[in-house]
Amino acid sequence: MVPMLETLDILALEPWFGGSHRAFLEAWQARSQHSLEFRGLPDKQWKWRMRAGAWELARGLDRDQTPDLLFASDYLDLPSFLGHAPPRFAELPRVVYFHENQLTYPLSPGRQELERDSHYGFTNIQSCLVADGLVFNSAFHLEDFSQAAFEFLRHLPRPSPRAELERALQRAQVIAPGIELENFALGSGAPPEAPLRVLYNHRFEHDKDPLSFLRALIAVREGGARFELVLLGESFKSRPEGCAECLETLEPTILRRGFAASRSEYVRLLESADVVVSTARHEFFGISVLEAMAAGATPLLPDRLSYPELVGPEASHEALYADEADLCARLRRLAAAPELARQPAQRGRWRILASRWSARATASELDRFCLDISERKNSRMAP
Repeated sequence: MVPMLETLDILALEPWFGGSHRAFLEAWQARSQHSLEFRGLPDKQWKWRMRAGAWELARGLDRDQTPDLLFASDYLDLPSFLGHAPPRFAELPRVVYFHENQLTYPLSPGRQELERDSHYGFTNIQSCLVADGLVFNSAFHLEDFSQAAFEFLRHLPRPSPRAELERALQRAQVIAPGIELENFALGSGAPPEAPLRVLYNHRFEHDKDPLSFLRALIAVREGGARFELVLLGESFKSRPEGCAECLETLEPTILRRGFAASRSEYVRLLESADVVVSTARHEFFGISVLEAMAAGATPLLPDRLSYPELVGPEASHEALYADEADLCARLRRLAAAPELARQPAQRGRWRILASRWSARATASELDRFCLDISERKNSRMAP
């Protein structure tokens, strides 16, 4: 009989080993009861990573290594990896964690849905079919992917793996990537004499819709409200059209713009923020918002995507706005009385809400899930 293990040797396979994907694995490793080893590739040229990452990772395996479980991200073509890896890897329990998916990830501006390369989305589906366990970073993401996958398969020739995918997704779990709560102290917000300090810590790319954010701030400013901006999102050579003009208009209000020089500076800036705003059109979880909440910032988030999950029903009326006009109205009210966002009790409340998504809780859930998958797989294989 195959022995049941309390501590697993887990091999984590990540073709996009950078940014939040890397931070997620390192936070889990630091808190896990299991032993995690990473095999990753640089976070660049994402299409090539999805096409060839499986081959490259399999090629680099230690031929004598036999972990207890494989843990792969959605970037890995899992069937391809198993084909390239030594035959014994085909018998191992395997889990796929979905940070994002290629069926519903937003296309670049100007591209139509018909231009989407469906091979990447089908790679995600095929990985689901050969995994023993699936994990999504939010319930929204699981539902979003499920709907898109079945709609995609509906247009394919028969037979297509609808029934197999349905069975796989019925067993899927939702486990958030979590935030390292202990890295953020409860800040006091901006100094008492300062105007409302508004934080935007998202990428300046089309899927985060920074233009709507900037336009809302311009409207609020034209109405006479005072505020100062901290813009920490990554900016690229090609920004959404109209952003440059809006940033020029808002220049007198910008206190800080651009990537923080260090993690400690980033944390300090979050702790000094009164409000954190998102206008995203795409978000599968929302780590940057949770980090700001952990530091005490009041969230103003669109009532869509994963955001209702983050704040929960008890805070939805305060944190979620209906449309741009509602966002502007909420910003005006806070700008008129910024001290409301600086009250220790209020800031502590947002931190408590964020603490539900701690990296420690994530590690505990992932540990249990992987152990359960391993035990079930080994039980089926026992003579």
